[in-house]
Amino acid sequence: MILRAVHVRLSEGLAVALDAAATAEGISPTGWVRAALVRALPGCSDVGSLPPSARRRPAVVPPEDLAVIARLTGEVGRATGATIQLARSFREFGTMDSHAEAEAVLRGLRSIQADLVAIVSVLREIPALMGPLGHGDRA
Repeated sequence: MILRAVHVRLSEGLAVALDAAATAEGISPTGWVRAALVRALPGCSDVGSLPPSARRRPAVVPPEDLAVIARLTGEVGRATGATIQLARSFREFGTMDSHAEAEAVLRGLRSIQADLVAIVSVLREIPALMGPLGHGDRA
């Protein structure tokens, strides 16, 4: 029975070293830390063993999903370009109320496009954020 879980933040260097040590012993980073605590703490040699932690599958974003988001980003870019042309036409014809409204829409489109680009960037980095054993405990 697990009585208590302890969460620990690690520097990048320590996280890499922990992953390497755990991989070398064929156990999870959590199992490695547990074993190190048992070895390091006096009187804890017979604490009993826990079953190994279930391995989590690494997060994988299907390439089709990335492609859909990338296409959406492109479509928002095309809509932005069209809105720029529309705003320019409104300004040239002197319909300033419509021009102001088009400029507001343009600000929203640019914000959405920036958000989509950031989302694609994060999704592409997911495998790099995971440890070699598929654990996301590198924070």
